[in-house]
Amino acid sequence: MKRMVITSAVLFAMSLPIAAQSPNPNLLAPYKPEVNVQGAIRVFGGALKGQVEVWEKGFQRFHPDATFGNNFTMSSEGAISGLYILGVDVAPAGDDAKISDLLPFYEVKKYLPAEITVATGGYEKRGTLWAIQIVVNKDNPLTRLTMKQLDQVFGSERTGGWDGIFYTSKYARPASENIRTWGELGLTGEWASKPIQTYGYVAPGFEIAVERKLFHWSDKWNENYREYVEEKEIVPGAEGQKVASERMYEALSKDKYGIAWGPILHSKNYPDVKQIDLSEDGGPYVPLTEANVQNRTYPFKRDAYIYIDREPGKPMDYRAREFMRYILSREGQQDVQNFGVFYPLPQSVIDEQLKKVN
Repeated sequence: MKRMVITSAVLFAMSLPIAAQSPNPNLLAPYKPEVNVQGAIRVFGGALKGQVEVWEKGFQRFHPDATFGNNFTMSSEGAISGLYILGVDVAPAGDDAKISDLLPFYEVKKYLPAEITVATGGYEKRGTLWAIQIVVNKDNPLTRLTMKQLDQVFGSERTGGWDGIFYTSKYARPASENIRTWGELGLTGEWASKPIQTYGYVAPGFEIAVERKLFHWSDKWNENYREYVEEKEIVPGAEGQKVASERMYEALSKDKYGIAWGPILHSKNYPDVKQIDLSEDGGPYVPLTEANVQNRTYPFKRDAYIYIDREPGKPMDYRAREFMRYILSREGQQDVQNFGVFYPLPQSVIDEQLKKVN
Protein backbone atom coordinates (compact mmCIF):
# COMPACT_ATOMS: atom_id res chain seq x y z
CA MET A 1 0.00 0.00 0.00
CA LYS A 2 1.46 3.39 -1.00
CA ARG A 3 1.62 6.11 1.63
CA MET A 4 2.10 9.82 1.16
CA VAL A 5 5.61 11.07 1.95
CA ILE A 6 5.39 14.52 3.50
CA THR A 7 8.12 16.91 2.36
CA SER A 8 10.20 18.97 4.78
CA ALA A 9 8.67 22.19 3.41
CA VAL A 10 5.17 20.97 4.15
CA LEU A 11 6.24 19.77 7.58
CA PHE A 12 7.70 23.18 8.34
CA ALA A 13 4.52 24.94 7.28
CA MET A 14 2.42 22.67 9.45
CA SER A 15 4.75 23.16 12.42
CA LEU A 16 4.44 26.93 12.67
CA PRO A 17 3.55 28.21 16.16
CA ILE A 18 -0.10 28.08 17.13
CA ALA A 19 -1.75 31.33 18.18
CA ALA A 20 -3.33 29.93 21.31
CA GLN A 21 -3.34 31.41 24.78
CA SER A 22 -3.67 29.73 28.14
CA PRO A 23 -7.22 29.86 29.51
CA ASN A 24 -7.98 32.91 31.63
CA PRO A 25 -10.63 32.25 34.31
CA ASN A 26 -11.16 35.99 34.67
CA LEU A 27 -12.85 35.98 31.26
CA LEU A 28 -15.45 33.39 32.32
CA ALA A 29 -18.90 34.27 33.61
CA PRO A 30 -19.03 34.66 37.41
CA TYR A 31 -21.01 32.16 39.43
CA LYS A 32 -24.56 33.26 40.29
CA PRO A 33 -26.59 30.81 42.40
CA GLU A 34 -29.93 29.87 40.92
CA VAL A 35 -31.16 28.07 44.04
CA ASN A 36 -30.09 28.05 47.67
CA VAL A 37 -28.46 24.71 48.47
CA GLN A 38 -28.96 23.37 51.97
CA GLY A 39 -27.91 20.06 53.47
CA ALA A 40 -25.41 17.45 52.34
CA ILE A 41 -23.89 16.85 48.92
CA ARG A 42 -22.50 13.33 48.89
CA VAL A 43 -19.14 12.91 47.12
CA PHE A 44 -17.63 9.52 46.33
CA GLY A 45 -14.53 8.87 44.23
CA GLY A 46 -11.21 10.59 43.65
CA ALA A 47 -10.06 13.62 45.61
CA LEU A 48 -8.24 14.90 42.50
CA LYS A 49 -5.19 15.66 44.63
CA GLY A 50 -7.28 17.90 46.90
CA GLN A 51 -8.96 19.92 44.15
CA VAL A 52 -12.43 18.64 45.06
CA GLU A 53 -12.21 19.98 48.60
CA VAL A 54 -10.97 23.34 47.28
CA TRP A 55 -14.11 23.53 45.13
CA GLU A 56 -16.26 22.58 48.11
CA LYS A 57 -14.90 25.45 50.22
CA GLY A 58 -15.43 27.87 47.35
CA PHE A 59 -18.98 26.64 46.85
CA GLN A 60 -19.78 27.10 50.56
CA ARG A 61 -18.95 30.80 50.28
CA PHE A 62 -22.13 31.07 48.21
CA HIS A 63 -24.06 28.31 50.00
CA PRO A 64 -23.11 28.47 53.70
CA ASP A 65 -25.87 25.97 54.60
CA ALA A 66 -24.47 23.32 52.24
CA THR A 67 -22.30 20.54 53.64
CA PHE A 68 -20.25 17.83 51.94
CA GLY A 69 -19.99 14.18 52.84
CA ASN A 70 -16.74 12.96 51.26
CA ASN A 71 -15.60 9.40 50.73
CA PHE A 72 -12.35 9.32 48.79
CA THR A 73 -11.31 5.82 49.90
CA MET A 74 -12.28 4.21 46.57
CA SER A 75 -10.47 6.88 44.54
CA SER A 76 -11.27 7.17 40.84
CA GLU A 77 -11.54 3.42 40.34
CA GLY A 78 -14.80 3.19 42.29
CA ALA A 79 -16.30 6.58 41.57
CA ILE A 80 -19.10 5.56 39.20
CA SER A 81 -20.16 2.64 41.38
CA GLY A 82 -21.06 5.12 44.10
CA LEU A 83 -23.71 6.62 41.85
CA TYR A 84 -25.76 3.44 41.42
CA ILE A 85 -24.91 1.57 44.64
CA LEU A 86 -24.85 4.36 47.21
CA GLY A 87 -26.87 7.02 45.43
CA VAL A 88 -24.18 9.68 45.85
CA ASP A 89 -24.54 13.06 44.13
CA VAL A 90 -21.06 13.64 42.73
CA ALA A 91 -18.42 11.13 41.54
CA PRO A 92 -15.02 12.73 40.77
CA ALA A 93 -12.64 10.60 38.70
CA GLY A 94 -9.21 11.26 37.28
CA ASP A 95 -9.17 8.20 35.04
CA ASP A 96 -11.32 7.86 31.94
CA ALA A 97 -14.37 5.66 32.50
CA LYS A 98 -13.88 2.06 31.44
CA ILE A 99 -16.50 -0.25 29.93
CA SER A 100 -16.40 -2.16 33.24
CA ASP A 101 -17.32 1.10 35.04
CA LEU A 102 -20.16 2.01 32.71
CA LEU A 103 -21.81 -1.35 32.11
CA PRO A 104 -22.92 -1.96 35.74
CA PHE A 105 -24.31 1.59 35.89
CA TYR A 106 -26.26 0.95 32.68
CA GLU A 107 -27.58 -2.41 33.91
CA VAL A 108 -29.04 -0.67 36.97
CA LYS A 109 -30.15 2.63 35.41
CA LYS A 110 -30.66 1.81 31.70
CA TYR A 111 -28.75 4.95 30.72
CA LEU A 112 -25.19 6.23 31.15
CA PRO A 113 -23.92 8.81 33.65
CA ALA A 114 -23.15 12.34 32.54
CA GLU A 115 -19.40 12.86 32.14
CA ILE A 116 -18.37 16.44 32.94
CA THR A 117 -14.86 17.66 32.14
CA VAL A 118 -13.89 19.90 35.06
CA ALA A 119 -10.18 20.64 34.44
CA THR A 120 -7.35 19.96 32.03
CA GLY A 121 -4.87 17.35 33.20
CA GLY A 122 -1.28 18.12 34.13
CA TYR A 123 1.97 18.33 32.20
CA GLU A 124 4.38 16.10 34.07
CA LYS A 125 3.56 16.02 37.80
CA ARG A 126 2.84 12.58 39.16
CA GLY A 127 -0.84 11.98 39.81
CA THR A 128 -2.04 15.00 37.82
CA LEU A 129 -3.24 13.14 34.72
CA TRP A 130 -0.05 13.87 32.85
CA ALA A 131 -0.20 14.37 29.10
CA ILE A 132 0.96 11.40 27.02
CA GLN A 133 4.33 11.82 25.37
CA ILE A 134 5.52 9.95 22.28
CA VAL A 135 9.26 9.22 22.12
CA VAL A 136 11.67 7.46 19.75
CA ASN A 137 15.39 6.75 19.79
CA LYS A 138 17.48 9.91 19.34
CA ASP A 139 18.92 8.58 16.08
CA ASN A 140 15.50 8.29 14.49
CA PRO A 141 14.98 11.06 11.88
CA LEU A 142 11.23 11.14 12.49
CA THR A 143 9.99 14.30 14.23
CA ARG A 144 6.20 14.38 13.73
CA LEU A 145 3.16 12.11 13.73
CA THR A 146 -0.60 12.50 13.47
CA MET A 147 -2.97 10.90 15.96
CA LYS A 148 -4.26 8.68 13.15
CA GLN A 149 -0.74 7.46 12.49
CA LEU A 150 -0.36 6.64 16.18
CA ASP A 151 -3.48 4.48 15.91
CA GLN A 152 -2.00 2.78 12.86
CA VAL A 153 1.34 2.17 14.61
CA PHE A 154 0.20 1.18 18.11
CA GLY A 155 -3.18 -0.28 17.19
CA SER A 156 -4.34 -3.11 15.00
CA GLU A 157 -7.11 -3.96 12.57
CA ARG A 158 -10.50 -4.10 14.31
CA THR A 159 -14.12 -4.83 13.56
CA GLY A 160 -15.28 -1.80 15.51
CA GLY A 161 -15.08 0.30 18.67
CA TRP A 162 -17.24 1.42 21.56
CA ASP A 163 -19.85 4.17 21.86
CA GLY A 164 -20.50 4.11 25.58
CA ILE A 165 -21.34 0.46 26.27
CA PHE A 166 -22.41 -0.31 22.70
CA TYR A 167 -20.02 -1.76 20.14
CA THR A 168 -20.22 -0.40 16.60
CA SER A 169 -18.55 -1.08 13.25
CA LYS A 170 -18.35 2.69 12.75
CA TYR A 171 -14.80 2.58 14.16
CA ALA A 172 -13.63 -0.49 12.21
CA ARG A 173 -10.44 -0.37 10.22
CA PRO A 174 -8.70 -2.99 8.05
CA ALA A 175 -5.25 -4.55 8.43
CA SER A 176 -4.17 -2.63 5.31
CA GLU A 177 -4.17 0.52 7.47
CA ASN A 178 -1.69 -0.90 9.96
CA ILE A 179 1.71 0.81 9.90
CA ARG A 180 4.45 -1.68 10.72
CA THR A 181 7.62 -0.34 9.08
CA TRP A 182 9.35 3.02 9.24
CA GLY A 183 9.16 3.33 5.46
CA GLU A 184 5.38 3.54 5.76
CA LEU A 185 5.94 6.73 7.75
CA GLY A 186 8.08 8.20 4.98
CA LEU A 187 11.56 7.24 6.20
CA THR A 188 14.01 6.10 3.54
CA GLY A 189 17.34 4.35 3.23
CA GLU A 190 18.19 1.85 5.97
CA TRP A 191 14.98 2.78 7.81
CA ALA A 192 12.51 1.98 5.06
CA SER A 193 12.16 -1.76 5.65
CA LYS A 194 12.83 -1.83 9.39
CA PRO A 195 9.90 -2.96 11.57
CA ILE A 196 8.59 -0.57 14.20
CA GLN A 197 8.91 -1.95 17.74
CA THR A 198 6.22 -0.50 20.05
CA TYR A 199 6.53 0.09 23.79
CA GLY A 200 4.15 1.48 26.41
CA TYR A 201 2.31 1.05 29.67
CA VAL A 202 -0.18 -1.60 30.74
CA ALA A 203 -1.69 -0.05 33.90
CA PRO A 204 -5.44 0.37 33.19
CA GLY A 205 -5.64 4.08 34.00
CA PHE A 206 -2.94 4.89 31.45
CA GLU A 207 -3.81 2.28 28.86
CA ILE A 208 -7.52 3.12 28.76
CA ALA A 209 -6.69 6.79 28.13
CA VAL A 210 -4.74 5.75 25.02
CA GLU A 211 -7.37 3.25 23.89
CA ARG A 212 -10.09 5.88 24.24
CA LYS A 213 -8.21 8.56 22.33
CA LEU A 214 -6.74 6.39 19.57
CA PHE A 215 -8.81 3.21 19.24
CA HIS A 216 -12.34 4.25 20.35
CA TRP A 217 -11.92 2.04 23.42
CA SER A 218 -10.89 -1.00 21.36
CA ASP A 219 -8.20 -3.07 23.08
CA LYS A 220 -6.55 -4.35 19.90
CA TRP A 221 -2.89 -3.35 20.03
CA ASN A 222 0.05 -3.90 17.72
CA GLU A 223 1.03 -7.57 18.03
CA ASN A 224 4.60 -6.64 19.10
CA TYR A 225 3.52 -4.18 21.82
CA ARG A 226 5.81 -4.48 24.88
CA GLU A 227 4.13 -3.53 28.17
CA TYR A 228 5.59 -1.94 31.31
CA VAL A 229 4.39 -0.31 34.53
CA GLU A 230 5.59 2.23 37.05
CA GLU A 231 7.96 1.04 39.79
CA LYS A 232 5.21 1.18 42.42
CA GLU A 233 3.14 -1.39 40.49
CA ILE A 234 5.71 -4.17 40.12
CA VAL A 235 6.13 -7.23 42.33
CA PRO A 236 9.25 -7.18 44.53
CA GLY A 237 12.39 -8.74 43.09
CA ALA A 238 13.96 -9.41 39.73
CA GLU A 239 10.78 -10.49 37.95
CA GLY A 240 9.11 -7.19 38.75
CA GLN A 241 12.15 -5.16 37.77
CA LYS A 242 12.06 -6.64 34.28
CA VAL A 243 8.78 -4.82 33.56
CA ALA A 244 9.42 -1.53 35.39
CA SER A 245 9.04 1.53 33.17
CA GLU A 246 12.74 2.30 33.52
CA ARG A 247 13.46 -0.86 31.52
CA MET A 248 11.31 0.50 28.69
CA TYR A 249 13.32 3.69 28.37
CA GLU A 250 16.58 1.78 28.71
CA ALA A 251 15.50 -0.50 25.87
CA LEU A 252 14.38 2.40 23.67
CA SER A 253 17.69 4.16 24.30
CA LYS A 254 19.36 1.24 22.49
CA ASP A 255 16.59 0.38 20.01
CA LYS A 256 16.91 2.58 16.92
CA TYR A 257 13.65 1.20 15.58
CA GLY A 258 11.44 1.58 18.64
CA ILE A 259 8.67 3.99 19.63
CA ALA A 260 7.04 4.42 23.04
CA TRP A 261 4.38 6.39 24.87
CA GLY A 262 4.45 7.47 28.51
CA PRO A 263 4.91 10.49 30.79
CA ILE A 264 7.57 13.13 30.32
CA LEU A 265 8.38 12.80 34.05
CA HIS A 266 9.84 9.35 33.27
CA SER A 267 11.53 9.96 29.93
CA LYS A 268 13.37 13.16 30.84
CA ASN A 269 16.12 11.18 32.57
CA TYR A 270 16.99 9.36 29.34
CA PRO A 271 19.00 11.56 26.95
CA ASP A 272 19.05 8.93 24.20
CA VAL A 273 15.32 9.25 23.48
CA LYS A 274 13.61 12.21 21.83
CA GLN A 275 10.09 13.57 21.75
CA ILE A 276 7.76 13.52 18.73
CA ASP A 277 5.44 16.45 17.92
CA LEU A 278 1.80 15.52 17.35
CA SER A 279 -1.07 16.70 15.20
CA GLU A 280 -4.76 16.01 15.67
CA ASP A 281 -5.56 15.91 11.95
CA GLY A 282 -2.41 16.55 9.94
CA GLY A 283 -1.51 20.07 10.92
CA PRO A 284 -0.24 21.96 12.76
CA TYR A 285 2.14 19.71 14.68
CA VAL A 286 2.42 20.57 18.37
CA PRO A 287 5.25 19.74 20.80
CA LEU A 288 4.47 18.57 24.31
CA THR A 289 5.14 21.62 26.49
CA GLU A 290 3.43 22.86 29.61
CA ALA A 291 2.00 25.83 27.70
CA ASN A 292 0.53 23.55 25.02
CA VAL A 293 -1.15 21.38 27.63
CA GLN A 294 -2.58 24.46 29.34
CA ASN A 295 -3.94 25.88 26.10
CA ARG A 296 -5.15 22.40 25.03
CA THR A 297 -3.43 22.49 21.63
CA TYR A 298 -1.39 19.36 22.42
CA PRO A 299 -3.58 16.50 21.15
CA PHE A 300 -2.63 13.84 23.72
CA LYS A 301 -3.71 15.70 26.85
CA ARG A 302 -6.00 14.21 29.49
CA ASP A 303 -8.92 15.59 31.51
CA ALA A 304 -10.28 15.37 35.04
CA TYR A 305 -13.93 14.36 35.22
CA ILE A 306 -16.91 14.39 37.51
CA TYR A 307 -19.66 11.85 36.82
CA ILE A 308 -23.28 12.64 37.67
CA ASP A 309 -26.39 10.47 37.61
CA ARG A 310 -28.63 12.38 35.23
CA GLU A 311 -31.44 10.58 33.49
CA PRO A 312 -31.81 11.74 29.87
CA GLY A 313 -34.64 14.19 29.38
CA LYS A 314 -34.83 15.02 33.08
CA PRO A 315 -33.12 17.83 35.01
CA MET A 316 -29.99 17.16 37.00
CA ASP A 317 -30.44 17.04 40.78
CA TYR A 318 -30.34 20.68 41.89
CA ARG A 319 -27.53 20.17 44.39
CA ALA A 320 -25.24 18.48 41.87
CA ARG A 321 -26.22 21.00 39.21
CA GLU A 322 -25.36 23.99 41.38
CA PHE A 323 -22.03 22.44 42.35
CA MET A 324 -21.21 21.79 38.68
CA ARG A 325 -22.25 25.32 37.74
CA TYR A 326 -19.85 26.63 40.38
CA ILE A 327 -16.96 24.46 39.19
CA LEU A 328 -17.51 25.61 35.61
CA SER A 329 -17.70 29.28 36.57
CA ARG A 330 -15.08 32.00 36.90
CA GLU A 331 -14.67 31.27 40.61
CA GLY A 332 -14.48 27.51 40.17
CA GLN A 333 -11.83 27.71 37.47
CA GLN A 334 -9.92 30.30 39.49
CA ASP A 335 -9.85 27.65 42.21
CA VAL A 336 -8.16 25.34 39.69
CA GLN A 337 -5.62 27.95 38.71
CA ASN A 338 -4.85 28.96 42.29
CA PHE A 339 -4.54 25.38 43.56
CA GLY A 340 -2.04 24.63 40.81
CA VAL A 341 -2.50 20.88 40.33
CA PHE A 342 -4.58 20.93 37.13
CA TYR A 343 -5.20 23.65 34.54
CA PRO A 344 -8.40 25.69 34.08
CA LEU A 345 -10.63 25.19 31.07
CA PRO A 346 -11.17 27.64 28.19
CA GLN A 347 -14.58 29.12 27.43
CA SER A 348 -15.26 26.72 24.54
CA VAL A 349 -14.90 23.66 26.76
CA ILE A 350 -16.88 25.31 29.55
CA ASP A 351 -19.74 25.92 27.13
CA GLU A 352 -19.81 22.27 26.06
CA GLN A 353 -19.86 21.03 29.65
CA LEU A 354 -22.62 23.42 30.69
CA LYS A 355 -24.83 21.87 28.00
CA LYS A 356 -24.58 18.59 29.91
CA VAL A 357 -25.46 20.33 33.18
CA ASN A 358 -28.33 22.63 32.21
